[in-house]
Amino acid sequence: MKRKLQLSGIFMILLLVFTIGLKGTFDGYYGFYYENKDYKKPLLYTISEHIAQSKPVNIFTSYTGFDTGYGFYAPNVASDFVMSFELKDKNGKILEQKNLPYFINKESRVRYTTVFNMFLDKISDKNNYDKKYYQYLDIIIRQIAAHIMKENPKACSVTTKLYLYDFPAIANFRRGKTNENLILIDEFK
Repeated sequence: MKRKLQLSGIFMILLLVFTIGLKGTFDGYYGFYYENKDYKKPLLYTISEHIAQSKPVNIFTSYTGFDTGYGFYAPNVASDFVMSFELKDKNGKILEQKNLPYFINKESRVRYTTVFNMFLDKISDKNNYDKKYYQYLDIIIRQIAAHIMKENPKACSVTTKLYLYDFPAIANFRRGKTNENLILIDEFK
């Protein structure tokens, strides 16, 4: 009897984790693709939403942290990189400065920002990687810069800078120093 009770408890927790995960997946998908649109929720979404929003489940997930999603527990959260582009005309006059290329779709922006995870290797120990790999990373940056150049037909040159965010330490944040710094990692002309 005790064993059956333990197994049923484990089953209920796993079912709850699955239901919360399912609801989170639906929330992410519909929030991304149908942000400003009306849509009919699928039956599975509606069921998982009702279960997750019921008072006992809501209290349990809030206190245990199950409602935060698996990303909350991720041990290796990626650093943030910023790439800036300065476009100049043939006389060296700055035409525009931008941080992102022009994108038609939301998916394109998401895919673009995931490229930045590769640049973590630029700040790691260079002896661990083949020289060709660093050349490959540089080629990616140069290709993005070439794409930015095509967006402005008046531009004759582009300077690309890759920065790493340096967020303030908690101790500094408590003292009111909330400004982040940008650390220059690489520059291309």
